[in-house]
Amino acid sequence: MIILIMKWNTIIFSLALFAKTALATGQLNGLPVLNGPIPTVGNIYGMKSRVGDFVHPGLWHTHDDLERIRLGVANGQDPWKTAFLNFSMDSFSQASYVMQGPKNIICRGSCSNYTTFTNDVRAAYQNAMMWYITRNQSNWDRATTILDSWGTNLTSIIGTDTSLLVGLEGDMFANAAEIMRWEGGWVEQGAKASGGSGFSNQLYWLFARQSIIIGQANYGMVSIKALLAFSIYLDDVSMYNYAINAYQNDLCAGIYGNYDAKTGQGAETGRDQGHAVSGLGWTALAARIIQSQGTDVYSLGNNLLLNAAEYSAKYNLGNDVPYDPKFYRCEAILINGPWSAPSNISRGLGMTSATSKSPAVWDIIYYQYVVKRGLNAPWTTKAKQVYGASGGEQHPIGNSQGDHPSWGDLLWSYPGRGQFVNNNDRTIWGGGRIGSNGTGMLNYS
Repeated sequence: MIILIMKWNTIIFSLALFAKTALATGQLNGLPVLNGPIPTVGNIYGMKSRVGDFVHPGLWHTHDDLERIRLGVANGQDPWKTAFLNFSMDSFSQASYVMQGPKNIICRGSCSNYTTFTNDVRAAYQNAMMWYITRNQSNWDRATTILDSWGTNLTSIIGTDTSLLVGLEGDMFANAAEIMRWEGGWVEQGAKASGGSGFSNQLYWLFARQSIIIGQANYGMVSIKALLAFSIYLDDVSMYNYAINAYQNDLCAGIYGNYDAKTGQGAETGRDQGHAVSGLGWTALAARIIQSQGTDVYSLGNNLLLNAAEYSAKYNLGNDVPYDPKFYRCEAILINGPWSAPSNISRGLGMTSATSKSPAVWDIIYYQYVVKRGLNAPWTTKAKQVYGASGGEQHPIGNSQGDHPSWGDLLWSYPGRGQFVNNNDRTIWGGGRIGSNGTGMLNYS
């Protein structure tokens, strides 16, 4: 009898704790309240020591990156000029884009209704870029309306592939918000000193907290790159350090868990080429975010990411590659692995069928290593050329608008070899927004 009473007391206490947490998080549902604290990591290369260390804007693009794009277009320089012409005509770049959401609940997995969110997220990001390049107020209005509409209405994200949904679309959504907040002066609906609601609350509870449990291989790298983006937007030092440590040291999801340090073989090469190639793009995006924060991880493992791109490009261009059947992804049994040889499933570059196109990942790797660093990468270079001949990097086909940003000639180009480090006089460090004279100022509003 005493034991029974103790069990009921425990249950009542747990329910009370859950109710308290639910009240603290407003109308958001399905929250991972049992995830616990973010694990603390030791002294990690590139880690932050205080919130003032964060660079803003500082996800896929710093202020200097955005200026390089804007000036390239304004001065009629290629590849920016031609890439922008195509980008500006895309349906997702239009201020007249008709929002497909918002919804209260989105799901990816056995239930699937997330494409409205996916499409709206891409429109928000592309309109944010259009606003920065052109300063067209209608693009500002479209981007911020999408951010606020979803930010004040979405209350739950569910499904077996929740981590992919929050890690892919959530990352792109955070990038749109980072640009509009720090460059455009956007203040989210519901923002206030106490009891606020809106985009940032949603980003923390629905997106960031549901990415803490990192998966494996490309799936895990999606969560890592997203956590990097979320933590910077939220100025969360612990979350950022956790994510940058995972990128370097998680042997199931980090760079060394995804790519063989000797050959560059991908951990999912035996599964199919769609996942193997997508993983390259997500690893490159994670490295890009870390670069925006002033740390170079592209060179880790003697340019391991480039070696991995060379391996994958060579194979997808129809050539043989060495294959070690003992190097494969963690928990491969979940997807009928491990495998005895490289997979021919979805092998190829550009259009792989009448209705599908291989992932748009080659531009970000090409510009980072070949152009910016002046490194020799013949297979990556050839992959970019072949992909370009098939129409180049434009928005993806089908329901995968959030998988990769695409538009690489516009977003990732450099004019030539160089360091291209953040200019401290033109980049916000730890708060505020860019002032009219090109320097940062604190936002006291």
